[in-house]
Amino acid sequence: MILHSLSLRPPNFVGFAGPYHFASHHFVFFFAPLLLRVFAFKFIRLRLCRAVALRLNSFWLRLHCAGSLRSLFLCLLCLGYSPVLMAETASSTNYSSVDSIFARHCLDCHASTDPEGQLVLESFDSLMKGGELGAAIVPGKSVGSLLVQMIEGRFEKEGKKKIMPPGKREKLNPTEIATIKAWIDAGAPPPLAPIAKTLTVPKIEPKVIPRKPVNALAWSPAANLVAIARYAEVELRLPSDLRVVRTLSGHAGNINTITFTADGKELYAAGGQPGWGGEIRHWSVLDGKLLKVLPGHKDAIYSIALSPDGKRLATGSYDQKIKLWDLATGRELNTLSGHNGCVYGLAFRPDGIILASASADRTVKLWDASSGERRDTLSQSLKEVYAVVFSPDGKHLFAGGADNRIRVWQISETAAETTNPILQAKFAHEGAILRLAVSADEF
Repeated sequence: MILHSLSLRPPNFVGFAGPYHFASHHFVFFFAPLLLRVFAFKFIRLRLCRAVALRLNSFWLRLHCAGSLRSLFLCLLCLGYSPVLMAETASSTNYSSVDSIFARHCLDCHASTDPEGQLVLESFDSLMKGGELGAAIVPGKSVGSLLVQMIEGRFEKEGKKKIMPPGKREKLNPTEIATIKAWIDAGAPPPLAPIAKTLTVPKIEPKVIPRKPVNALAWSPAANLVAIARYAEVELRLPSDLRVVRTLSGHAGNINTITFTADGKELYAAGGQPGWGGEIRHWSVLDGKLLKVLPGHKDAIYSIALSPDGKRLATGSYDQKIKLWDLATGRELNTLSGHNGCVYGLAFRPDGIILASASADRTVKLWDASSGERRDTLSQSLKEVYAVVFSPDGKHLFAGGADNRIRVWQISETAAETTNPILQAKFAHEGAILRLAVSADEF
């Protein structure tokens, strides 16, 4: 279509007013078609958008009434010297433009949570990994890239043509497709800088004093303080009169879970913006200094657990993932996948070898805390499980949740499948069980 529009025959000379017009346009009318045919192939290689091609066509149709300066501009335009075209081409080869297209059209099916065909389009790295059908793109060759075949509807599976997005979802327009193809043909370069996500919401001033609900509590005998998690801040209070000693502010969204270190000198608080992302903040309790911020998870964090040796931190999120962190460096050690619901509870066994997780998918899972290998799934619960805790000797595991029952399992040394029998299930409350704690003197 682009080649056809650039190959139109020049209009008839009849009706030109005077020798000036004929002289000034003689070169253009007889030699411009040759130039345009040559440079059309350049446009095809560069994958310029259809709108530019139509603009050139419009220039050509009006060429007979234009002056010599416009003719010169058209030739320069064909050579690719237009500042507008150069800017459009530069932006089309930037991954950030491609990422914004994926965000508008593709993440319903190709986010990290249960991605269609195991193809995740949330980041450059996940895109380059491809999916179950192999590589999604071939750098430098958009025509041969599986992704382009899918968005153009040229991909066939089991004798049927497939198009992405599927069904009645809005399809990519020609400009968006051209942007993706131009980026691939440019070699599929990585983003020039990390793509920062910003959440913009309208600011609505409350008409009354807003409530400040308590989302979580933690007590430190060593520090003799009670930590109260609220929206965007943690209050440190004295247990004697509940007087506020210090407020730790600056969190993004609700703080859903908090824990002290064993010596009471430091505190970890985690939460985030639902549907946006989670974060963990590491605080000094003595002076309220922020020591570290660990951005992690693709949704808000709802559970946290500190390893017995104080060297690792486990976090569970609404994104159904568990992450393990090295506290000395702040580096993410591992991501544990397997739950199909929010991870509401986490607990390390006292020896630090096994990690237990409670989830909205009605299961409790046991993990090797070092390798991330899943050891067993305890699926006796009837509804969401909110809380999990080990006995001090590590031989029993307790869990409770929305079915109002407390269940007890005997946990083997290895926690391998079929070696962790359930001992009992007791109806405990009229409502859901949100937290559990075990007294050390009972074991």
